[in-house]
Amino acid sequence: MLLDVKIKLKHENRSRGVATVRIFTDGSHQTKIYLVRDVYMANNPFYRRQEIIRILKEYDFSDIPYLSKHLDVSEMTIRRDLDKLEKEGIIEKVYNGAKIRMIDPYDASLQIRKTKNLEEKKAIARKAAEFINDGDVIGLDASTTALAISKLIKNKKNLTVITNNIEIAVELSEAQDVLCILLGGAVRKSSLSTTGSSVASMLNFMYIDKLFISSKALSFNEGLTDAIMDEGQTKKEMIKKSKNIFVVVDHTKICKTSFFKVCEYREMSKIITDGLQEFTEEQKVTIQKYREKGVDVIIAN
Repeated sequence: MLLDVKIKLKHENRSRGVATVRIFTDGSHQTKIYLVRDVYMANNPFYRRQEIIRILKEYDFSDIPYLSKHLDVSEMTIRRDLDKLEKEGIIEKVYNGAKIRMIDPYDASLQIRKTKNLEEKKAIARKAAEFINDGDVIGLDASTTALAISKLIKNKKNLTVITNNIEIAVELSEAQDVLCILLGGAVRKSSLSTTGSSVASMLNFMYIDKLFISSKALSFNEGLTDAIMDEGQTKKEMIKKSKNIFVVVDHTKICKTSFFKVCEYREMSKIITDGLQEFTEEQKVTIQKYREKGVDVIIAN
């Protein structure tokens, strides 16, 4: 007999989440208990939405009552989560439930990301390269915008580049006066990047003058946010070891918010974005708020 049992977890009479255990009884009447899933904190939107995505990927569809019961939250909370996930393009809402989209835009292949908003990235890369001098120690993250920057700095003298982007390491491998240090870690195939605790361990012995990072979204209230936790955590570790933080994002990412918070305005030195299309009023307000807080926002054309 196989039975899944949901256990509500409490601490000091307050609900702290839900765990699911699997109970298996064989023919000899011996009972074994397995932990099926980790604890998902009902009041943590990130983990709750990640679990929704996992369920939809596994079963293709789920209705709202099931998600509500499974995550031990109200149906209204689930509806808000689904609204958020649909807005971000991950799921598609259907009658009384949701289904996963065929392509997850958050984990799109490297080739797809390299061709998206290509002119915007080139404009940003040209402007970013103006801030890189001979003798600098710079950091480049795993973004395709950082890759575009790397193509423009091959002739720099005595330049050190620290990156978790495998393709950047290949790009700079033949640059005579550029030392490229590839941070070791687990390889994410979709982005050809390295992540994990070993990245942070290597960074402990390094210092970065100027860090150039991009991400999935930039807003004023939430700052720079990413969709992939491992990638976002690697960016945070690089920020800790950097003196100047350059956020390089194209205009389509402004006034958007993703799951994992990378940094806020207090940690940013400059924001470089493109001006190839006119900003919306909301984007203009966001840019002005950053400028009022002392962050230099540069528009590249």
